[in-house]
Amino acid sequence: MNTSPRIVEILLVEDSPTDALLIHEAFSDVTDFEPRLAHAELMSQAVAHAQTSRCDVVLLDLGLPDAQGLDSFRTLHRQIPDVPVLVLTGLDDVLVGLQAIQEGAQDYLLKKEIEPSLLSRAVRYAIERHRVAAALSASEERFQLAVSGATAGLWDWNLKTGAVYFSPHFRTITGIGAGALPDEMRAHQDAIHPDDRNRATQALEAHLEHGHAYDVEYRVRMPSNGFRWIQSRGQALWNSAGEPYRMVGWIMDVTDRKRDEDALRISREELRRLSAHIQHIREEEKTRIARELHDDLGQQLTALKMAVILVGDELKRAAPAAGASHLPDVYSLIDQLLDSVRRIAADLRPVMLDDLGLIPAIEWLTSQFSARYGVQVQRRFDADDIAFSRESVTEVFRMVQEALTNVVRHSGATEVTLDIVRDKTHCIVRVADNGRGTARDIRPGPHSLGLLGMRERATRLGGEIRIGTAPGSGFELVITLPLAVVEAPNRE
Repeated sequence: MNTSPRIVEILLVEDSPTDALLIHEAFSDVTDFEPRLAHAELMSQAVAHAQTSRCDVVLLDLGLPDAQGLDSFRTLHRQIPDVPVLVLTGLDDVLVGLQAIQEGAQDYLLKKEIEPSLLSRAVRYAIERHRVAAALSASEERFQLAVSGATAGLWDWNLKTGAVYFSPHFRTITGIGAGALPDEMRAHQDAIHPDDRNRATQALEAHLEHGHAYDVEYRVRMPSNGFRWIQSRGQALWNSAGEPYRMVGWIMDVTDRKRDEDALRISREELRRLSAHIQHIREEEKTRIARELHDDLGQQLTALKMAVILVGDELKRAAPAAGASHLPDVYSLIDQLLDSVRRIAADLRPVMLDDLGLIPAIEWLTSQFSARYGVQVQRRFDADDIAFSRESVTEVFRMVQEALTNVVRHSGATEVTLDIVRDKTHCIVRVADNGRGTARDIRPGPHSLGLLGMRERATRLGGEIRIGTAPGSGFELVITLPLAVVEAPNRE
């Protein structure tokens, strides 16, 4: 094993030959390490040597030809800050030696009291203290670099004294000014949004009392009176008695993430509402199509019945006078019937509307209605000067036909009054019966396709339907249609 003592490179800066000799003799008796002395009489020589050669420690006399007093130390320390310095003083320079220690010297020695053991201990302590101080300085520098470069804001809380350290980025996130308040941790807690304060406090207490993880999000009030979302995490330290004495943690600004989460939540809710609305529209569209099919089928069947009745009447008149020689005429009437059916199938509009016009077609419709069902129809038409569009002709005819059909199906009436009149701005269609009526609060259900279809047709023409009824007093339907729409060109 190599037991040789460590070699220590020492630079002695002393202009007095006598003092230099005494120090050399004292080092010769040192056994804790192997001293190797280099000697300089001027400050300039000392700086040049330290910058070009290894130097573990410097013994510095404060009175040199080219540097005096505390300025001697300041000059040397500025040129070689990484080398520990022991100041050599006389009895009259003790105060200057103490000031040198305050500015970075490791210790001071009185020249008249130098002896080997004291000199050895002072050199070793100077080197070790300088090493520890350099390591601590490097650690603090690394910590400050980490703090200043971190996107998180760091905090260090002394739970015993209440003192707290907030990193610069912590203060930037929360808006707390440096040293602005005596109790900054309390100031930060008071700045938490009232709705979040209880939750944040409970999370902190659960961590300090039970060791639960401390990870909580809350809002803090900014100096501008706005609020910012932060996420706070931390870890406490406990002593042997289980008491927390220190807590360290960090915060991050998560305002943008919270806003994105809120926007995503709102978007999802809007999507759900839109989906439900689309489904509702689909159901409405299905119902509308069912009503259209109901109306179209009813109109076709009615028109077909009317055409069959007409052809049947012709057949009855032709049959008695026709012999075998007139059978071709009968076939001709049948062909006419088939042609009528084909025309109805090809066009959903009743065929007589194009041929007769609205009022004559309705007159014919009510006549057939009375003859077939035994219900008397009192008509009052004052609409000859209304220039019904092709679309409004179809809609009005179908609404009248559906109203008459409802009379037969539901009212048990024996008389119906049908008015089609005009005033200055509207066409008014009124259908009233003397049937059983119904309660006023009764409204058509989802399967009352006839009445719902009439409402939809009136709405398409910009109009409305009013219902008047009471049990035992009949049923009245009033359709009001604006002339500006009824007489408008076809909207295709």
